[in-house]
Amino acid sequence: MSHKSLQKKLPDPSPLDEIQQELEPLVTEPGKAAVLLDLDGTLAPIVPRPEDVTVPPQVLRLIRALTHSYLVVAIVSGRSANAARRIVGNAELAYIGNHGFETMIPGHATVVSEEVQPYLAAMGELTNRVSLEARTEAGIWLEDKTTTLSYHYRRAPDRDAALDFIREKIIPEAKRLGLKTSDGRMVVEIRPPVEINKGVSVGNLLDRLSASRAVYTGDDTTDIDAFKELRQRRRRKDNVMINVGVISPEMPKTLPRYCDLMVARTSGVESLLQILAGEEP
Repeated sequence: MSHKSLQKKLPDPSPLDEIQQELEPLVTEPGKAAVLLDLDGTLAPIVPRPEDVTVPPQVLRLIRALTHSYLVVAIVSGRSANAARRIVGNAELAYIGNHGFETMIPGHATVVSEEVQPYLAAMGELTNRVSLEARTEAGIWLEDKTTTLSYHYRRAPDRDAALDFIREKIIPEAKRLGLKTSDGRMVVEIRPPVEINKGVSVGNLLDRLSASRAVYTGDDTTDIDAFKELRQRRRRKDNVMINVGVISPEMPKTLPRYCDLMVARTSGVESLLQILAGEEP
């Protein structure tokens, strides 16, 4: 997605009393509820260098508090599960990494989906077909996560030119290798063409735990799959499923239509976590 196509008029955040009212079923019975959180742009502000991202200490404190009362707190990230755990620094959480290709449950090693294995060689070949020199000249930084590849162009001197390079030089090669592409916030993701995404993995986790209540908070295109999954589950009797979108200038313009609530940036997410923790925001 070109940054030119992102919506210019941002939605307003949901009123605090509306957020409290919507979350009340989860707060009153946390032992039945799952708290599902995207990482970059949700718990942590977006930064020019993805390797420099940090989660604010007050947010980490709230996450620790939630793990002691809720059925599960899970980080659902485009990063690898190991990288997400390293950033958050909490081994008590569940981690869904690489947009759903990896799952790490507390006390267990990371499990990589078997469906991904046949495509790992193609992922490696793609990194070799487009040289480091060419990517560097275009201002593109490759984040190689083994099961997925992320081509970042946030730091490029000319972002439009960098995105054109990705579309003309990288995406055609990826498609020739049978791989799938998707757009995010100043990044193009390459992944195996299997029906696994954040929504599928979130659904599997909720089924595994028999969770009848959940809140998912996210800010980007890949989070929409999780929002759709929760909306489908809302149709089941006694299920309470809440989608929370994070407002930012770079948010996909389609995001709000899948959300029940909207919060402003990571500061709004902090207030959301305070409500879930029973604290006054």
